[in-house]
Amino acid sequence: MLVIAVQTGSLDGPARSGGSGGPVGAGGSAGSGSWAGRRHDDDRPDASSGATSAELFDAVFHALHDGEQVALGFDCPLTLAVAPDQASVATEADADALVNQAEPAATRPGITELGHLLGELGTWRPWTTVSTSLSRWKANTSILVWEAVPAEGSGPVTASAAADSFFRQLQTAAEPGPEEAAAGTVVNLAAATARRAGLFVDPSELARPAVSITVTGG
Repeated sequence: MLVIAVQTGSLDGPARSGGSGGPVGAGGSAGSGSWAGRRHDDDRPDASSGATSAELFDAVFHALHDGEQVALGFDCPLTLAVAPDQASVATEADADALVNQAEPAATRPGITELGHLLGELGTWRPWTTVSTSLSRWKANTSILVWEAVPAEGSGPVTASAAADSFFRQLQTAAEPGPEEAAAGTVVNLAAATARRAGLFVDPSELARPAVSITVTGG
């Protein structure tokens, strides 16, 4: 299992395709801190890190290629509220309508980076499955997209602290309950982004919040 957390808006440049030789990353600035990741047996929360979309794509692609599950966290909202007069069309049975409602958020920081990554996976690994539900991901879905939420009264989320918090809370994290957002009142931006990239996501997730992890210790 590879857990990665991304700091919103900090990646330099999307990944790009590399012709018949396979995927290659776009050039980007050197450095670290844009994303950080670790595996369950790593000693440090930032055992893997990078500063570009290309490096992020490479890390995710190779982990999936090696048969690992990937949990990908973003420190930005992954849910969009639906106006009351739109609730009638925001149903689980109408996936296209939900994806269309998420379209205005596609250029938001964080959602843009997620779109670049999933778009590349849609090209190079189109059988990849995506979920924003912890229970579905544990049942062997390839990628979990989760929201990193700052603890109350804390400062901005750091990528390494978010990845570490995911591991600490993995066994106790709960799915959003029906009272938090009834189906048809929200659009799941991560699920919509995956569907737009041509990757499989359970249609029911489009109208449910993504799982979230409260970031502590950093």
